[in-house]
Amino acid sequence: MTQIAVREDGTQGRGRPQDQATAPASAPQPASWRSVAAVAGFAAMISLAVWLAWIEPEEGSQALSIAGTWLVGLQSFFAEFYQSLDIQLLLAMCAVGLLLERLIPARRQTLSNYTFNIPYSAMILIFVGAIIPLQVAVADLLVGQIGWRNIFGLNLEPGDSIPLAILGMAITALAIDFFFYWFHRCQHSSDILWQAHMLHHSDMTLNVTTTHRVHFVEHLLTPIFMIAPIMVFVDLPPKDIYWIAILPSMWSYFVHANVRIGFGKLWWLLSSPQYHRIHHSILPEHRNKNFAVWFPFYDAMFGTAYAPKPGEYPETGVAGVTVANMSDAFMLPFARWWTMSKGTMRRLANQAR
Repeated sequence: MTQIAVREDGTQGRGRPQDQATAPASAPQPASWRSVAAVAGFAAMISLAVWLAWIEPEEGSQALSIAGTWLVGLQSFFAEFYQSLDIQLLLAMCAVGLLLERLIPARRQTLSNYTFNIPYSAMILIFVGAIIPLQVAVADLLVGQIGWRNIFGLNLEPGDSIPLAILGMAITALAIDFFFYWFHRCQHSSDILWQAHMLHHSDMTLNVTTTHRVHFVEHLLTPIFMIAPIMVFVDLPPKDIYWIAILPSMWSYFVHANVRIGFGKLWWLLSSPQYHRIHHSILPEHRNKNFAVWFPFYDAMFGTAYAPKPGEYPETGVAGVTVANMSDAFMLPFARWWTMSKGTMRRLANQAR
C-alpha cells in the first residue's frame, strides 16, 4: 500500500524538512484485485473517450447496435494510434534513453520500477491519445466563453516555407513551455494539485520510464492550464494543438533519463538530464527548482533556477511515498484528497468549539 507522511492539516509536500524524518517506505506489495480494478477503470475511461470523440456516424449508413458502433470507433482509434508517427517517435526516444542509461548512468540503480512504469505508461499513452479531441474541444469552449482568441494576431501556418515552419515550431515550443512552467509551478505550490503530481515525483529510481508516470488527472487539467491559454494568445494550427499533448514528451524522455549529461555553462539555454534531476531531487536545497521542461531561462526569469554543480546527480523521490502497483497509482490523489478533507473538517470542528 502507499505510505505517505501526513502533516496535522492532512497535507503533504515534496521533500519538506519535517517529511524527511518519516519511516522508510514499505516494500512493494504484490498486485491485487485493486490493481485489476484500476486497470478496468482505465479501460472504462478510454472506452468512454473513444465513444465521445472517435465515433463519427456516416449519413446513409446502416444503423449499428451500440456495441457495434463502439467497436467501430475503437478500431478506428487503435488503427490511428498504432500507425501514428508520433507514437513511433516516442517509442524511439524511449529506446535511445534506455540504451544511454546502460552506457553512461548518472547513478547506479535497480530496474525494479520498470515492471510498473512500462505497463502504466502504455495505458497513459492510450488514454492521452483517446482524449486529445476532447481536450481540444474543451479548450475551444473555454476560449469561446472568454471571448479572446489569438490576441497577438499571429498566423503560424507555414505553407511550403521551411523558414516559416521552423519559426512556427520555435514559437510553439516557447509558448508551450511558458504555460507548462506555470502549470508545473502551480502543481508544486498547491496542495490540491500536488496530490495528483506526486505520482510522477514518487519514483525513487528516476529514469526514462518515469516520463509517463503521470496521473490521468493531470491530463484532464491540460485544456485549462495549457491549451486554452495558448489559444488565447496565438492561433496555433490544429496539428500544433494536437502536439501539445505529445511534443513535450519527446524531450522529456531525454531529461528524465538516468544519464550523466549536463550542459555546463549553457545550463540556462536548454534543459538537460542533470538539470531536470535537480527538480526531482529529494534534497531540501533543490525543492521547487527547475520547473521548465525545455527552456531553463524561464526558471532564471522567475527565480526558480538552480544551476547544477559539476557531478551533482542527487537521489530522487518523495519521502515516505512508495507506489507499488496500479491501484496505488490510480487511487493516490483521491486517497490524499480524502485525507485532506478529513483534516480540514477536524480543524473546522475544533475551531467551532
